[in-house]
Amino acid sequence: MHLAEIITSVIHAAGNLDVSGDDWLSTPGNVAIVLPNDDIALFDDNEDEQGVYQGHLLFKSRGREAIESAKECFRRMFCDHGAEVIYGLIPPDRRDVKLLLRWAGAKSRGERYSVHGLCELFVLSKDMWKGSHS
Repeated sequence: MHLAEIITSVIHAAGNLDVSGDDWLSTPGNVAIVLPNDDIALFDDNEDEQGVYQGHLLFKSRGREAIESAKECFRRMFCDHGAEVIYGLIPPDRRDVKLLLRWAGAKSRGERYSVHGLCELFVLSKDMWKGSHS
């Protein structure tokens, strides 16, 4: 996948707050992971808390392949990028994403209001991830 495709994915990502792809990629701490199947995961660095990232999964794959892609992206974040906590705010109508996150190991922590309205908070900590691998 080319850099231009990653930038376009950032621009069109659900939840994009008018951030250009170039700006997102040049923000220190943000991480883009591109898998061989062209699934993309974007992790926004939470500047207030070290090791905390908000994740955005921009996957072409579906089903079992998407679950494995999510698990691999989480593994890379915890092992290669120093993540301690990964979270996502999922709109009520995205049942597919909620199921994917559950199958990949994340846990729901209830509903929260965000700039996008009511969302369900999903969290995966490094300790939770390690526990699922022991």
